[in-house]
Amino acid sequence: MDGKFLFLPFGFWVSVLGVITLYLLFKLVKTFFFKKTEGVIVKSQVKKVENQISYDYYYPLIEYEYSVNGKKYKSDRIFLSKLESDYSTVKKIVDKFPVGKKITIYYNPFNPEEAILKRNYHTGMFIQTLVFFGMLSVFLYTLFIDIMGQGTTVNDLAEIVKGILHKVIYGEE
Repeated sequence: MDGKFLFLPFGFWVSVLGVITLYLLFKLVKTFFFKKTEGVIVKSQVKKVENQISYDYYYPLIEYEYSVNGKKYKSDRIFLSKLESDYSTVKKIVDKFPVGKKITIYYNPFNPEEAILKRNYHTGMFIQTLVFFGMLSVFLYTLFIDIMGQGTTVNDLAEIVKGILHKVIYGEE
C-alpha cells in the first residue's frame, strides 16, 4: 500500500466519533415522539462527582415523579446524556427546578419509565457534534487531496472502493 492511504487511521476515528454522534442524534430525534405529562420535582441538589482527582466536577441531581395511565414513575434524567460541569453551571440548572415545582415531563410512550425534562442538546453534545463535522470535513478534504490530487480519476477511485467492498463482503483477494 502506498502513501496515499495514510489518512485511513484518521478516518477510523472519524468513523467512531460519527457513530457516537449519529446515535445521539437518533436518540434526540426519538425524544420528539415522546409524550408530555405533568410531574413534580421531589429532589433538587448539586452533587459532586466523586471519582475526579484533579478538578471538581458537579452534576445536577433532580428527581421528579410523574404518572402515566394511573401508574406512578420516578426519574432523574434531565437531558439525553449525563451532564457534568462546574459548580455555577450546575447550580443554575438546579435553581430552575426547585422541590415542589410542577413541570412538563417527556416520556417514551412504549416505555414510560424512560423520561427526560429537556428535549435538547446540552453544550457538551453540541460541541461533540461540531468536533465530528470538523473532523469529517478534514477527512474528506484529505481524501480529495490524497486521492484526486495525485492523478487518480473518479473511475480509479470507484475501482478502489469496489475492491475494498469485495474484500470485506465476499472475502475476495
